[in-house]
Amino acid sequence: MPSLKPMPVSILIVEHFPVVRAGIRRWLTATPDFAITGETPSAEEGLRMVEQLRPDLLLLDLVALRRFGYERLPAFRANQPLLPVILLNSRSENFHGMEMMCSSVNGYFPSDGDADELITAIRTVCSGKRHAVSAQRHGNEHAAMRHQRLSARELQVFHSMCRGERPTQTADRLSLSLSTVNRYRKLVCRKMGVDGVPGLIRYAIDQGIEVFPE
Repeated sequence: MPSLKPMPVSILIVEHFPVVRAGIRRWLTATPDFAITGETPSAEEGLRMVEQLRPDLLLLDLVALRRFGYERLPAFRANQPLLPVILLNSRSENFHGMEMMCSSVNGYFPSDGDADELITAIRTVCSGKRHAVSAQRHGNEHAAMRHQRLSARELQVFHSMCRGERPTQTADRLSLSLSTVNRYRKLVCRKMGVDGVPGLIRYAIDQGIEVFPE
């Protein structure tokens, strides 16, 4: 008798930023033992989806949770007390002393993490263990914030890119030519050491830079 294949882990993604959510979706759909059961930018909608879909695991973005209210985090487990929760765009060392947060979260995924780290975090918490971000991993980062290397004009373009503004919109707003804006966009990515807008967004989240519209 052939053995039955294990059911894939059903995952609900609650991630505020569309470009980051798309990246996570791409990583997870490439992994056969994961299945995305739903996704939303809103923690409030995510709570309803948890109740309706009953996923095996919840990926919850820190920005979405902050807008929803940190104190409401336990509500996601009201009907599924054992639901594993991984907090996205966070570091576990940021929550020392926050007993409510620590008791309601099984793992943390940093804003600069990659696909392998997220997959490891998911498999770790699904096995019943906790996944914490290594403090040593982040201890070797440059002390200076990278965005402080940008000129005033480059910083304006950095903010516009993180807001999801199109180059033509930036050009109109700053009274620059489109070619000049595109040159600044490339320069910003090079100075920041990222490949594109998703990397800039992850950096902004990690540093707590408020550049996003409501």
